[in-house]
Amino acid sequence: MEINLLDPQSFSGGHPHNQYDWLRENEPVYFHDEPRGRGYWAITRHADVHAIGRNAELFSSEPTIMIADPDGSLPGAPKNEKMMLVMDPPEHTAYRKLISREFTQGPVRNYSDRINDLAKLIVDRVIDRGECEFINEIAGEMPSYVIADLVGLPLEDGRELYKLTEIIHSAPETQPDNAIPEAVTKMFEYGAGVMAEKRANPGNDLASKLLAAEVDGRQLTDMEFLLFFLLLIDAGGDTTRNLVGTGMYELMKHPEQLALLRSDVDRYLPSARDELLRWTSPVTYMRRTATKNTRIANQNIKAGDKVVMYYGAANRDPEVFDRPHDLDVTRTNNKHIAFGGGHHVCLGQWFARLEIDAILREVLTRMDEIELSGEVTWMPSNFICGVTSMPVRFKAT
Repeated sequence: MEINLLDPQSFSGGHPHNQYDWLRENEPVYFHDEPRGRGYWAITRHADVHAIGRNAELFSSEPTIMIADPDGSLPGAPKNEKMMLVMDPPEHTAYRKLISREFTQGPVRNYSDRINDLAKLIVDRVIDRGECEFINEIAGEMPSYVIADLVGLPLEDGRELYKLTEIIHSAPETQPDNAIPEAVTKMFEYGAGVMAEKRANPGNDLASKLLAAEVDGRQLTDMEFLLFFLLLIDAGGDTTRNLVGTGMYELMKHPEQLALLRSDVDRYLPSARDELLRWTSPVTYMRRTATKNTRIANQNIKAGDKVVMYYGAANRDPEVFDRPHDLDVTRTNNKHIAFGGGHHVCLGQWFARLEIDAILREVLTRMDEIELSGEVTWMPSNFICGVTSMPVRFKAT
């Protein structure tokens, strides 16, 4: 079995489950060569991924969550500045606390009516045409609008900013020279405008709250705010956009499951949502770095080694999931880890669930006989897995 989890082509049609299956069975802690790096350990079993994600003392998020070692910091950002994603407790805890209250299950429910209204608006715009480009006109609209709402931006700006995050997530070799740092720079330039506006006219939005918040008795620096801003825009769309788009693609490939879900949307949507999260696993991996010598599944790991958790592999582990390669919208007791785990568990997971349910309900109840009408393309990335273009046709109901 040829193993290559670095090449974006391995993910050109979804997760490479043939590689994952072989690794789980034969080398669940596999040393993966890296042409321009020192190599890393690929972790594919659910139990190991689960344990590593919850042990920040032994498996650090610093210096990066990406496989490639950084040459200083985020491309386009000042050297040695870092996002919350690459912090460990207690530093990570202090920064996450600034906005975590806004993302807990209780406060998120207050947005339910607004999210349902946005879902209706999104489908209203395409329903009379009988066709649309599903990713950009349906799946990507919802998270872009919601994060724009939360941060206090015009809805249309949310759409434009998400285009920048697509570039940031793409494999560098698939983009023009300097495209990624230029996208980061554009994001920072927009964020600087937001910062100036919210300082002059603060509101009840997340940007205003961040600018007024304090960490260790001081307000955020401009760069700390900009990195937070980028993270909110960046992470605010990934799971929802890729779950809704890729999830509908998979449902169309499994018409019996799509028909079952349509037969009683209210009954099956909660379990279907979690099954699609397990099945699509929008975030491919997260890296950690061993802080001391240790062992994973009888494999010696040295301090400083890169340890990479593959969520798509963990979410098809037969030790945890019955019939792991069967899409089953009625699956219960679904212990997927598409949202990660531990102190870095997805901050926006409750928003993602609301958004997914709202937009899928509109699609499933109003867009009948939906089918592909053109070529499907996938994101050229080994970090984010999902469909980027999917033309469809349907009948309005």
